[in-house]
Amino acid sequence: MDRRTCAHPTSILLGLLAMSASLLSGVESRACTTAVISGKATIDGRPILWKNRDTTSSIHNEVALFEEGKYKAIGIVNAGNRGAIWMGMNEAGFCIENSVSRDLSVQGEGKGPGNGGLMKKALQTCATVEDFVKLLEETNQSGRSTVANFGVIDASGGAALFETGPKSYKKFDANDPEIAPNGYVVRSNFSTTGRNLDANPTPEELGEIYSAERYLRACSLMKIEDGSKLSVEHVVRRCTRDMAAIDGPHPGTVNSPEGKLPETIATTNTISRTTTVSAAVFQGVLPGEDASLTTMWAILGDPKFSIAVPCWVAGGVADELEDKRGGELGEIAISLRDWNLTPDKDGVFTHALPGIWNDLWATEDALLAETKKVKESWAKRKIAPAVVARYHANSAKRAMKAMEKEFVETKEAALAVPQPAVPAFAPEATSTNP
Repeated sequence: MDRRTCAHPTSILLGLLAMSASLLSGVESRACTTAVISGKATIDGRPILWKNRDTTSSIHNEVALFEEGKYKAIGIVNAGNRGAIWMGMNEAGFCIENSVSRDLSVQGEGKGPGNGGLMKKALQTCATVEDFVKLLEETNQSGRSTVANFGVIDASGGAALFETGPKSYKKFDANDPEIAPNGYVVRSNFSTTGRNLDANPTPEELGEIYSAERYLRACSLMKIEDGSKLSVEHVVRRCTRDMAAIDGPHPGTVNSPEGKLPETIATTNTISRTTTVSAAVFQGVLPGEDASLTTMWAILGDPKFSIAVPCWVAGGVADELEDKRGGELGEIAISLRDWNLTPDKDGVFTHALPGIWNDLWATEDALLAETKKVKESWAKRKIAPAVVARYHANSAKRAMKAMEKEFVETKEAALAVPQPAVPAFAPEATSTNP
């Protein structure tokens, strides 16, 4: 990182003096942005599933392996908590994520699994979208405490979103041209069911609904300017890190790289927020392709300050991503984020961002390109779990090396900032003599 573009001095010093865990310890906030993308809308015909996870109560996340149940699974969880999964995939190629939608709540209902508990159960028992439908039918009877939009894809090309209350659900099939004319379904923190809206509401219909800005921005990111179809690279880089204002992206940011960044960017209504604690982008497989090739690109910490790492169920979980106190890679991202927070913690100083992005995303670009080639070679033969595990572990190490280097350089830049002078006290001010 070019130290001449270091973070705002006041922000860095505050970050060095404060515990990372305490900076965002305010009121609970869950504000995720998601998309289910069918193979019809992608460049290679493989479905994609995406979620940015926003919360202030569980900023420390990790990737965990679950070996109990019908299917082995991996997912992003609150550090040290295996009772719920917030986005994940299993060995059958089934992937799931969610966004909270409190307008689906029913007064007096609240028995059975919650959002994360249901996703854990789904990953342990479901192989297809239809299996998930059966699980929802069963729990319609037994009860759930869910208020969420669940996005799912499978190894057969299935791709759908389910607006799911405690005892009812509605399916939105991303492969259905009447429901999803462009091959994708986007959601933030509202449901069309709970608000009696069309499947693809217009800005006028949304009005002042909370999270409408993120929904509309995510929809715009699904449309590539030159008419190209969507790719994993686009979603990983341009969707998870988007910081566009309501009237478009800021100059110098990932979706408008030309121009000079403003001094600060408020992120209250952006997709990538200061409360974004992790993200995941899942790439499915073609029908008939080995389901074990299904890939989760896991981003621990605020994506603006982190690197995506490729994960597979057969590859297990590298040490850099798994720890009951928070995956180490994500903990570094938390520190980098904290050192660049504005005083109100609802935005970021931008001085350090170009240097951070230049350093971190070069590694991510290499991982994306190399993983694409490696998967092509894996698809030609039976995959050996040991080979997958070795590649995953090496990818995590490379990402961690880049994160550690960035951490050291940012810290050194912070320590180089002159400390404010401590005013001297006159002797008579502290004397006890009359």
